[in-house]
Amino acid sequence: MASLSAALQRPRYAPHLPPVLVGMNRAGSVGKTTFGHAVCAQAAMRGYNVLGIDADLQSDFSYWNGYDGDFVPAGTATVHDVMLGQAKLADAIVPGRTRIGPGDGDEAFEAIPRFSLVRGDNKMSQADGELTSDPKGVFWLQLALKNQIAASEIDLIYIDAPASLGRLSVSLLLAATDVVICMKPTRKELRGAAALAAMIEEIRAEYADDFGATARASYYLMNEAKTQKNQGAFYLEIQREANELFGDRLLPFIRPNVRIPEAYDAQEPVAIWDPQIPFVGAINETLDRLGYPDKRVA
Repeated sequence: MASLSAALQRPRYAPHLPPVLVGMNRAGSVGKTTFGHAVCAQAAMRGYNVLGIDADLQSDFSYWNGYDGDFVPAGTATVHDVMLGQAKLADAIVPGRTRIGPGDGDEAFEAIPRFSLVRGDNKMSQADGELTSDPKGVFWLQLALKNQIAASEIDLIYIDAPASLGRLSVSLLLAATDVVICMKPTRKELRGAAALAAMIEEIRAEYADDFGATARASYYLMNEAKTQKNQGAFYLEIQREANELFGDRLLPFIRPNVRIPEAYDAQEPVAIWDPQIPFVGAINETLDRLGYPDKRVA
């Protein structure tokens, strides 16, 4: 296990595990998957063993790695099977990948060393109902990580969560140690971030004593941040307020850049598609703050 700073926690329910980070918001299209995929890919490129868990209903995290959650081959284990207890984590783990050629076959992709992924599945759209029918089901991910990940095996776990606050999201929070609340520079998003942080605290308080829940709203991420008044003075004011509200818990701003959606379309990490854009630097700065300095520089 790499030496980690106090920036992130370890799970109380399983102290042998590394920090478990989850990106959340009450609405979609705020950059959760973009942020999470970049954190995983760039942490792996820095020399850390990383596990991404695609628990989102749209499975965009998996698609970015060349796995389509809408068309899962028969007999292929996914996060949905793990949730239902029909597969182990190891059965659903696949390599994080980048595209190197045309086509959809495995030969069109190359594995990214140290980056693994629990493959997503559009069947996660049924998860809230399935977890509600099983009183103990809400602990599915906490138990899977606790019992199926060995000490020193992984340095960082990232969960890509759905844009909802149902039973599935509660189950992910019970497995997580730290939450990154993602937003855009609008009043609605600022209000939503505060409400989500309060909900996270309520869940932690409810489950902390008996079940070791530790999730906290540790960081905030502003996506599509603006830089100039001609892009909208209102947005700049919201960003200023976010700085005042969250202080050093506000991660580096993510600026709009067409190269980011291009990288998703190309199914390559942004750091491989275009390593020179500011987004890559912002993610590297974020990793420094989270306690994952570049091992290649040490």
